[in-house]
Amino acid sequence: MQKKRVVYLDLIRIVCFLLVTSFHFAEIADYFNIKASMGHYRGIRTIDMGWGSVAVSCFFMVSGAALIYRYRENFSLKEYYKKRFFGLYPLFWLAYLFAFLEFFYHFKNMPAVPRVNILLSVIGIDGYFNEWIPTFYMIGEWFLGMLIVLYLLFPLYRIVMCKCKYILPVVFFIVWAVLIYHNPFPIVIEKNPIVCSMYFVLGMLIEMLRESPGRPVRIGRRIAAAAGVVLFTMICVMDVFGYPYPFNPYHVSFILPVSLYLALMEAGEWVRSERIRALVSTIGKHSYAYYLIHHVFLFRYLEHFSGMAMNRSNTLLLLVSSILYTYALAVLLDKIYAALVGWIRKWRAARSPFPTKDL
Repeated sequence: MQKKRVVYLDLIRIVCFLLVTSFHFAEIADYFNIKASMGHYRGIRTIDMGWGSVAVSCFFMVSGAALIYRYRENFSLKEYYKKRFFGLYPLFWLAYLFAFLEFFYHFKNMPAVPRVNILLSVIGIDGYFNEWIPTFYMIGEWFLGMLIVLYLLFPLYRIVMCKCKYILPVVFFIVWAVLIYHNPFPIVIEKNPIVCSMYFVLGMLIEMLRESPGRPVRIGRRIAAAAGVVLFTMICVMDVFGYPYPFNPYHVSFILPVSLYLALMEAGEWVRSERIRALVSTIGKHSYAYYLIHHVFLFRYLEHFSGMAMNRSNTLLLLVSSILYTYALAVLLDKIYAALVGWIRKWRAARSPFPTKDL
């Protein structure tokens, strides 16, 4: 039996795709020399990736939480990998096809990249390796490649977490604490698989604790949410007014996503209206498609405003319109994919005298 969607996970997905859009909006606006105040859209000044870093860390936590919520009790390795494959790749390939054709139309040429490197795009890890080798990367960001790795590792993580849910989070946290002061790897800490795994298993841990019955769990959850609101607000206010805070950038990059996650998790528990819950779930359902296409759309959309000077109202309107247009395209992409799947099922059913399983 398939479990219901969890409202707080969809709520976090929505907030995070808004944050990552805000960050990329500011970065791409600078690329096109749009003259506007972008500091608060980019995020906390002490973090290189700004709101993008916060959103990506939360996405890893959401992914870990969603998987342990669905597969903690009943788990089949074959069915798990099958669902992950069809949950990730077909929509990614469809979005990539549209982006590739748009790129060819816009630039009248294919990327000047060794053709064999298209395989990295086929398996969805081109964004992760784009810093080191030339790739055909167009959609999905580096986050997608790391998410695929974490999905592959989840069965192993699940075994350990079900035996003792504190071992992996503690081990990965200790390694992260060492890395922020001494990083021997030729890769930024945010993209290190160990650090990404820390957020992934932390999301698993939080979900396992949330599902634990009893009043102490509810009280602890609310205390954690209140502390998250205080810490998140304090850091943001101090950053806006330029006050120094007693944390280094790596501490901030950990405190902000965890604080935001805990606060939004509790906020999701307080949503009682079925209409609001349905709306949150509907929007959250399109978050993957949104995430896939938002970057390429922002480049094409903001290109039309290149070199312009914009006041605060027009800048905000530009961001809001970017979000709405991207979301509309994400819904359209999901509908095209659903229509293709429906057509394939009918075609297979018409050709076979036996019932066919769902894709």
